[in-house]
Amino acid sequence: MPLLPAMRLVYPAVVAWGLLSGVAPGTDDYSAAQALILARCTECHGPDGQESHLRLDSRAGILAGGDFGPAAVAGKADASEIIRRVKTTNPEQRMPPEGDRLTANELSVLTAWIDAGLPWPGHEADPATEAVRDPRLDHWAWQPIAKPTPPAALAAFASLPGVEAERNPIDLFIRAKLVDGGRQLAPAPVADRATLIRRLSFDLLGLPPTPEEVQAFVADSDPQAYETLVDRLLASPRYGERWARHWLDVVHYGDTHGYDKDKPRPHAWPYRDYVIRAINADKPYAQFIEEQVAGDVLYPDTVDGQEAIGFIAAGPWDFIGHKEVPETKTDGKIARHLDRDDMVANTIGTFASVTIHCAQCHNHKFDPITQDDYYSLQAVFAALDREDRPYHADPAVREAYAAADRRRTALEKRKKELDAAVAEKAGPRLAEIETAISKAPKLKDGNPTDAFGYHSAINSTPDAEKWLQLDLGSETSLAEIVLHPCHDDFNTIGAGFGFPVRYRVEVANAPTFAGGVTVVA
Repeated sequence: MPLLPAMRLVYPAVVAWGLLSGVAPGTDDYSAAQALILARCTECHGPDGQESHLRLDSRAGILAGGDFGPAAVAGKADASEIIRRVKTTNPEQRMPPEGDRLTANELSVLTAWIDAGLPWPGHEADPATEAVRDPRLDHWAWQPIAKPTPPAALAAFASLPGVEAERNPIDLFIRAKLVDGGRQLAPAPVADRATLIRRLSFDLLGLPPTPEEVQAFVADSDPQAYETLVDRLLASPRYGERWARHWLDVVHYGDTHGYDKDKPRPHAWPYRDYVIRAINADKPYAQFIEEQVAGDVLYPDTVDGQEAIGFIAAGPWDFIGHKEVPETKTDGKIARHLDRDDMVANTIGTFASVTIHCAQCHNHKFDPITQDDYYSLQAVFAALDREDRPYHADPAVREAYAAADRRRTALEKRKKELDAAVAEKAGPRLAEIETAISKAPKLKDGNPTDAFGYHSAINSTPDAEKWLQLDLGSETSLAEIVLHPCHDDFNTIGAGFGFPVRYRVEVANAPTFAGGVTVVA
């Protein structure tokens, strides 16, 4: 996909160069000057990139200028920055910065165009009131929401058998489309009551109605029976469970981290339950957004304010890149960047329905988002990490934990004070003893934790002979031989790992074991 806009942008430039041939200075056709600008300048100062915040693909952009002021002054070529830049011999300021310089003919065309007031078809408005506008903003998705006028009722439908009159304005739009272009499509017949309750139940709850509920609705003669049924289904707790699934899909919520290890997220569920609860409570959408993006700041003393920010951590998370690889390594830096990118992309994609990933590397080619916009947004989340954070729904429990934390902090402070006093009175000898203790082998089940013993190679049959020869280094008198099975805490193996059922011990004072003593067990 990225190749398509590049090809589209290059094509007008190629055509534009064709317009330059044979154009003499002073001509009334200024399309050559516009073509020259589009061909030589908009790669760096166009819709996909605005170096020095300068955009030259429209008259308004040229007049507005960038970091160095207006690019041109209408009617005054000699006072225009763009003319100075294309004429200068300073390699740090010349334009275009690479490639061939403008020819004398091209410079004359550009100068005449500026002196004539920069005429640009469709942009003859007063420069003082002409606004710089990104043409991508003309897309329908960026237009203000307007309430349309429903089409007139179509009398042709009234004569069709089994067709009721329009019940609401949406029917008018649908029926207008049914006859649009001469298709003259008839609407489907009105659903019977048994079908209607099944449709409503599946749509709102995701569950079928019981036979008793179907029979009751079919037999209900109340004119408001349908409205009453809708209200009853909307009031069901199953409604929030059904529709929360769609929201959780939008924010790519998961009960596991994703990535290669895909470890479980045992504490992800409070956010899931928050979404269900918010939908069932018909929470205002503005508050729904605020709680998820900044609930801990805007609603710090509420359960929803604490649980809703699970939205920020809902996406995939690289356990290895965050926990097993330090941030000083390249993989760790990449993992943290992707983490922040997910936070930004999830927020903008969910609440603005816009993709923003592309702006990591360049200004967005389709949506009006610059690279500056992207990293400004990422900076909002730069101080965040995905970690389990303690919280409690019950205010009394919350206060009890807070009191316990304050007590623990005070005790830790007191312990440090006592340790410092003891160290001062005991002197250097205490430090020596503590160092010796810290270096002593740690024991587990009476065995040193770092003494795993000798692990022989694994054989496929139990009767294979294996030998281990131990050289004591010098002739030694042995009064006793003790075999101590190794201890391994890996995967709860414990003591005796790999110890043979039958074994033989040979002791000799020569490498060939000649004249040695054999012990068989």
